[in-house]
Amino acid sequence: MKIKVAAIIEARMLSNRLPGKVLKKITNKEILKIIIERVKQSKKIDKIIVATTTNRKDDKIVSFLKKLKIPCYRGSSHNVLNRIINCAKKYKINHILRVTGDNPLTDCLLIDHMITYYEKNNKFDYITNNHFADKKKRKIAYGLDLSIFSLKSLQLVKKLSKNDKVFQEYPTLYYHTDGKNKFKTKNINSPKELIISNKFRLTVDTIQDLKFFKMLFKEYFKLYKKDEYVELPKVMKIFKKNPSLLKINEEIIHYVPKIIS
Repeated sequence: MKIKVAAIIEARMLSNRLPGKVLKKITNKEILKIIIERVKQSKKIDKIIVATTTNRKDDKIVSFLKKLKIPCYRGSSHNVLNRIINCAKKYKINHILRVTGDNPLTDCLLIDHMITYYEKNNKFDYITNNHFADKKKRKIAYGLDLSIFSLKSLQLVKKLSKNDKVFQEYPTLYYHTDGKNKFKTKNINSPKELIISNKFRLTVDTIQDLKFFKMLFKEYFKLYKKDEYVELPKVMKIFKKNPSLLKINEEIIHYVPKIIS
């Protein structure tokens, strides 16, 4: 059964370690634009909306999105759970692909793989590809994480989590902690050819991460001059050819909420 799934990309200018990171450039293109263009390559995404905040600093994001003609929702800076729910309600979205604005290698093939499973197994309230953030079980690199869930189930998360701040800040966390016995959830393994090991860090949270991506994209387009889309299997080839790349941000500790760390 075909289900309409919309991508909601979370993006804001305020960031503790790297302020304004979503509009930082990699090879002369803003990170947020890179992510939007990569999600657009999906054959199964119905629409794309960026969920940002009412903070004045996010006016820059709103202006940027107007130029790209990408719809935008502005909501709470601190309550991401409410922001996603209200964004979905405004744009009449029943099924949500959650994407964060700091993952430049968000991949259209991974997205389509996830949505295909979600369509065929619509009994699930929530599916993910990161083994529910379990460090010991996760197989994929930080930065390739995706999750799909229904608006109906997320509204129930809001009700059950009783305004707990950790769940407001990390809206999908409830599905695999306090709510793991209340929802039907599933981890979906990625196709082998699209797996980049969990020892790699493919998200932008620090200046070292940004430097890493600038070098990675530079090396990628040097080798694959005709490509417009950075393909994950080819990224692995870049890593094998340039192992020193991985040292740029290998010491950065990925933040995990205490409830699951």
